[in-house]
Amino acid sequence: MAQTELTRELLEAAVLGASLLGGGGGGTVEEALEVGEMALKIGPLHLVDPDDLAPSGTVLTCSTVTCPHRKDPCITPRARVRSVELLLESGGPRPSGLIPNECGTTGMVNGWIEGAILGIPLVDAPCNGRAHPTPEMGSMGLHLVEGYISSQSFAGGSPAKGAYIEGILRGSVDTVSNMIRQDACVVGGILAVARNPVNAVYVKENGAPGAVKQAIRLGTAMKGAAEKSAGAVIEAAAEMLSATVIRCGAVDAVDRFTAGGIDTGTAFLGGYEVTFWKEYMTLEKDGERLATFPDLITLFDGDTGRIIPSDSLQPGMNAVIFIASRRELVLGGGMRSPGLFEPAEKILGKPILPFLHI
Repeated sequence: MAQTELTRELLEAAVLGASLLGGGGGGTVEEALEVGEMALKIGPLHLVDPDDLAPSGTVLTCSTVTCPHRKDPCITPRARVRSVELLLESGGPRPSGLIPNECGTTGMVNGWIEGAILGIPLVDAPCNGRAHPTPEMGSMGLHLVEGYISSQSFAGGSPAKGAYIEGILRGSVDTVSNMIRQDACVVGGILAVARNPVNAVYVKENGAPGAVKQAIRLGTAMKGAAEKSAGAVIEAAAEMLSATVIRCGAVDAVDRFTAGGIDTGTAFLGGYEVTFWKEYMTLEKDGERLATFPDLITLFDGDTGRIIPSDSLQPGMNAVIFIASRRELVLGGGMRSPGLFEPAEKILGKPILPFLHI
């Protein structure tokens, strides 16, 4: 089996690249590095390609589900491992590999602690090569497979506060995913989730093979430019993704609300309008649509060269708009299902389906 042992250097590059591919969602770089560093201290951790696995080998998705108004953002290593153990205890086969649900900042390291403790390699085939707002978008099109029953186990919450919860749910992908999000809000924090065991062939055909390596390449280029200037970081990323860079200046206003359990709103800057549903979803100027999710739309801090997540965006920030075509990304099967974009249209009040051309 060809494999790459993950190191601190690769962790930094993967997280930095994923912060860009997060497109405004996915948590902070500091949170992701903390998780990755802990995993590397626990034991050796290896990255393999889907072709390195037996076709019938089981691959399990590792993710987290958050409450938008979380009171306790902590999630323990034990909860992460427990989410996998619950599926195994219920009779599921031992996975040949683990994949993250997405290439977002903290999403990139989902599965790292689980893999390090349980001795299971990570597979370079995330459910999606960018971050996305709903679990269904990160389920590799399984919601369209006739008769497929989603198995999802979860663990998390603070035992000290009497808020710990764990369990397994089985049913349709959307029903189970919605129930777990509700459970995350009940405990006021984050739940670790292990979900949707499938074989390696399915992952290769419906996941995003090579997306982790793309994040590492992006992060390496961005890190190499960091000692020069914030602008150099942005230009390095733009060159890697053939992106368009729009220097706007100060953010004028941000209207924010919660919809579907997700931080949502619209930002106004320099005559541009950016909507977000956790991730940045649409970009317009004077009523003209310039980019639409799953195109990569994100905002850089013009002073630091760091990504501005949508939940941290505030008026007065010096923002640079960054747009890359979806054709430059490695997208999974969830991005090829038009029905999954309909909730975003309703919540944002913006047409999305006419711009997909899936």
